[in-house]
Amino acid sequence: MASRGTTRGFLASVNKWTRETHERSEDAFREGSKDFYDALESATPRLTGNLRGSLVATVNGNIERSGPTNLDYAEGSGRAESYVNIDNAKLGDRISYKYRALYWRRLNYGMVGYDSLGRFINQAGRFWIQTVGSRYRSIMRAAASRLRMKMK
Repeated sequence: MASRGTTRGFLASVNKWTRETHERSEDAFREGSKDFYDALESATPRLTGNLRGSLVATVNGNIERSGPTNLDYAEGSGRAESYVNIDNAKLGDRISYKYRALYWRRLNYGMVGYDSLGRFINQAGRFWIQTVGSRYRSIMRAAASRLRMKMK
């Protein structure tokens, strides 16, 4: 009988540790995803703020293509919507970062062609999405390390 009590205590400890580890993993995933959003937003070219304001993070779904998420482009409420979406994410969910403004592709990849007036356009791409994307792992590791330091 005494060994059953020890086994229950051990199982309770393991279950508690497993639950806490899962919660810490989800916290690191969410914080890293927010950090990645912030890095992508800050790297986005800004003229009027329309493109930055149109950046939205979604969880396991698609968004409709439309304009920015608010009228005050400098405020960037795409961040508020994205943070709410990321806070609802769980481990195993896919977070997508998308621009609602349609011209993101032209700015990122560049464009060669003619405009509506027949003038030739040769616009070089800025490739900020690839630049920030190449730092994804380091951004996620930094978030996990920051949370690990907070637990100590």
